[in-house]
Amino acid sequence: MKAIGIGTDDFKEIRENDYLFIDKTLLIRELIDDGSKALLFPRPRRFGKSLNMSMLDYYFNLEYKDISKDLFNGLNISKCSDRYLNEMNKYPVVSLSLKECKKDSYNDFIDNFKTIISKLYSKYTYLLDSPLIKEIDKEYFRNCLDKKQEIELARCISNLIDMLSIYHKEQVIVLLDEYDTPIMESYLKGFYKEVINFMKDLFTNTFKGNLNLKKGIITGILRVSKEGMFSEANNIKVYSVCDYKYSTYFGFLEGEVKDSLKDYNLSGKYEDVKKWYDGYLFGESKIYNPWSILNFLSDPKNSFRTYWVNTGGVDLLKDLIYRINDNSILLSEYHKLLETGIITNIDLDLYMDLNTLKGNDNTVWTLFMLSGYLTPIEYNDSTNNITLKIPNLEIKENLEKICLKWFTTEIFENYNFSNLLLRNSIEKFKSDFKDVVLKSFSYYDVPNNDSGENFYHAFVMELLYSGNRNFYITSNRESGFGRYDLLLKPKNNSCNHAYIIEFKAIEENDFEKTLEKAFIQIEDKNYAASLSEYDVTKIVIVFKGKDIRIETRK
Repeated sequence: MKAIGIGTDDFKEIRENDYLFIDKTLLIRELIDDGSKALLFPRPRRFGKSLNMSMLDYYFNLEYKDISKDLFNGLNISKCSDRYLNEMNKYPVVSLSLKECKKDSYNDFIDNFKTIISKLYSKYTYLLDSPLIKEIDKEYFRNCLDKKQEIELARCISNLIDMLSIYHKEQVIVLLDEYDTPIMESYLKGFYKEVINFMKDLFTNTFKGNLNLKKGIITGILRVSKEGMFSEANNIKVYSVCDYKYSTYFGFLEGEVKDSLKDYNLSGKYEDVKKWYDGYLFGESKIYNPWSILNFLSDPKNSFRTYWVNTGGVDLLKDLIYRINDNSILLSEYHKLLETGIITNIDLDLYMDLNTLKGNDNTVWTLFMLSGYLTPIEYNDSTNNITLKIPNLEIKENLEKICLKWFTTEIFENYNFSNLLLRNSIEKFKSDFKDVVLKSFSYYDVPNNDSGENFYHAFVMELLYSGNRNFYITSNRESGFGRYDLLLKPKNNSCNHAYIIEFKAIEENDFEKTLEKAFIQIEDKNYAASLSEYDVTKIVIVFKGKDIRIETRK
């Protein structure tokens, strides 16, 4: 079996080390056939954008003519006609990424961008020795290298394109990865307008009307600002997750996943893999999360868990969720989403302006979709009246954690349930927990069913994990003759207190009867089997919405 290069986005490294590679090279053929001058591909994080950009670089870049034939040997593109093979290593390529461009102020962003451009220009210092390049252009080149203040920074890429085209006598391909990272960061840090205006000038100079540009390929999560940065550079063709074209090149297809599972002798786990990591709809293609699949394959235990955490875009989502306590309708919709798995009647706002996010529910749900947390059940002829769903179990766990963090962000400072249990302060634990529920669930109608039990389960875990240094916490593990909800075992030998916590939705509208049934279950199933050396307290939490009863027994 092939090794898996987790986190490796360099196409050359993957191919030379013979890592597992899902062949997406026919993307090259489609791009050659596409007459668009510049193309933008908004996709969620960790769905193969950076690897595809690296693949394009090694294919088109004339600097790699000594190695590209071997790198692409045997792949799908190598079986295409000469029309496509003759494009290999034909063009100078300008490749850069803004994924690390995260700063706290506009001035820091500009300084960081100058550093990125300086490193980019350092690849082409041979241009300074060429008589084909005018002295005024060489002076600009030196200023970029030295990060001089007087640089007309918005022209840095277009000027480099012109110099490379003059020198190589070929048009230039530009690969710009994660273009929207500084835009999202500036929104969160309060200098969005300045960054948008800068990026607007950069895109206009680079991608609009530049005769020396062969093709520009841009990736990110968002299609940012209908009225902002794309208003001038309006020749950029956008292929979003809603478009059929290019839908198969970001993420793994079902056949690709089945073949990989077979290669790793895991075909028997296919149905569970599908439940955990499938569920996305890009155009008409059913897509699996590639990051999760690769991590699952490389995990020695092949565990089903949340490998994918969208660190690149989740801060923006968290910011929105933390603000919706003023919007009971949106919060209610979020609750229904967690309970039912779907949200209906959404008019997708694919050309969003982040300035409108707080007042536009459709934009908020569109951002959830573009970030990979939701996906359409199907597409209409338009993007109106769309039903979005939670794609899979992995994303459901992610969404529940985000929601719980919204609930618990402020109360963590005032409560430490782990310390209360360490001291065996049961009465204080019970009163504080009821207090937290009343404060946190003011907008939230917890269902009286299994979904409600799962909600309380996750909520309590979030509270206990916060600041916890006292207990080993396990969940839904087998013990005795069944599965307990939560088990807490002390980390410190000086503590002899251990706990079993069970959650029950009220039955027959009778709290006492439901409490008794839960304690009988704990005893009959012998949940305390692994805690024989500890002083065990059994805690049962019975709920009816946010009305709860807590009882403890030894």
